[in-house]
Amino acid sequence: MNAVPPVPPPVIGRRTWAAAALGALAAPLLFALASREVWEDYFITYRSSRHLAGGHGLVYQVGEAVHTFTSPLGVLLPALGYVFTGSDGGALWFLRIVSALALAGTALLVANHARDHGWKRTTLWFALCLGLFEAKVVAFSANGMETGLLVFFAALTWHELTRPGGLRWRGLALAYAGLMWTRPDAFVLAGAMTGAWWLFRPRTDTVDSARTWWLRLGGALLLGAALYLPWILWAWQYYGSPVPQTIIAKSALTPGGLNIGRILAAPFGILVQNTALDGLFTPIYATTTGWPLPLLIAGRVLARIAAFLWLVPFVPRPARAASLTVLLGGIYFHQIMPYPWYFAPWTLLGALALAGGGRAMVDRLPAAGARGLCLLAAIIAGGCLLVTVAQTYAARQQQRIIEEGGRQQIGLWLKEHARPTDRVFLEPIGYIGYYSQLKILDFPGLCAPEVSRIVRSGPGGYARIITTLQPDWLVLRPYEIESQNLLNSGILNAYVGVGHWDQRAEIDALNFLPGRNWLVFDAEFYVFRRRTADWPK
Repeated sequence: MNAVPPVPPPVIGRRTWAAAALGALAAPLLFALASREVWEDYFITYRSSRHLAGGHGLVYQVGEAVHTFTSPLGVLLPALGYVFTGSDGGALWFLRIVSALALAGTALLVANHARDHGWKRTTLWFALCLGLFEAKVVAFSANGMETGLLVFFAALTWHELTRPGGLRWRGLALAYAGLMWTRPDAFVLAGAMTGAWWLFRPRTDTVDSARTWWLRLGGALLLGAALYLPWILWAWQYYGSPVPQTIIAKSALTPGGLNIGRILAAPFGILVQNTALDGLFTPIYATTTGWPLPLLIAGRVLARIAAFLWLVPFVPRPARAASLTVLLGGIYFHQIMPYPWYFAPWTLLGALALAGGGRAMVDRLPAAGARGLCLLAAIIAGGCLLVTVAQTYAARQQQRIIEEGGRQQIGLWLKEHARPTDRVFLEPIGYIGYYSQLKILDFPGLCAPEVSRIVRSGPGGYARIITTLQPDWLVLRPYEIESQNLLNSGILNAYVGVGHWDQRAEIDALNFLPGRNWLVFDAEFYVFRRRTADWPK
């Protein structure tokens, strides 16, 4: 009798799965502990969370039903955390823990994808380093944004689309609904992933025939829409529109508006010009904040490879589909003004494309070439981890010097010196708005529809807003005063300077500070009070 040959162990074993999940769980929590960073935009959302938890409704300004947040889950989870813990810190850590768990779940989904498609452990770890341990993904999964949840639902969508056993419509419906509950513009991400996979998916009669595939996709879309519909109906009834005010306000700042010419030109721009997609694998605001040029060049090269790898015929279908999804994301970014926390799910898909494509190339190269490519991949992955460490250090300085030493103090000062009915005009709404608890007239109108209407109605900038609305207080950076011509135009004649916060000396004292200009941008503010009969006193 012939002996039965032993079954080879799985390439991706349980220990690898556990290490991946634990690493993804620990990364944002360690970032939070080391940096203590709370992102500016978190406090825009959290002011509504606190009002909801306190029984005042899901509003930024009590008595004003304005949809001032973007993510439903991003506002509801901190409110729930505050109910559970009764403290601001407890609410934030509740969101951080949920986000870390979501990132751990994402790691398991990526490991499952690696196992299903025959990756080796090294390929999986390369994908994890670039897709989950990347600086922006880690930071925005820890500092109060909804990024960890968005990455998880994106990974779940990709898993359900590309699994070898065929599409499961219930799981895909849950993923679609989760994306929309996390960000209302996530239908772009869902559509890009679904369309790219439809183009590259295997055409077989045994697994998901065309008719079966479309029926399951239709079921997923219908069920996903039904799961998201309650929020749409409630927001429509409560705010008068299902579209967040944040999206309405930011749409006025889009580079050139949505048009077919920009869409068709975007792929060529991504290939030969500096575009928003260059931020896929670079640190937060890297292009304008003083990170080393070689790092920026490496990030641009990786982003371009990830976006155009789908053109290589021998690359596996899932990697080609992920690459095409990244290109579609770049086209979307070309139409809007993307912020650094927008990148995370696209970064993950880019990492999956690079890992799958790299694995295919290693298998085709001669031994020497394969070793060289593996060495390059190890250098890239190690560099990515080092950038995340550097980002953590920079975030700690940002939190200490700019947020706690500057903007938080301005908010507390305004709360002490302003009347409860006073209105404040400024651009950075988060810390100052939360700690002052005053009525905020922000540019471009994230929480102030009256401002966004002025911005959308024509030119004039800050001067037109200030002249029209006549706010009681102005909080302005020096460059805003100069670029908006507020001093020479006489706009500030109606105001008196009452405060000046300048943290530049503390920044200059730091010999090592990656992304120094990021801190300098928010290092100095002037506070002005409108001249009235009782002011100056």
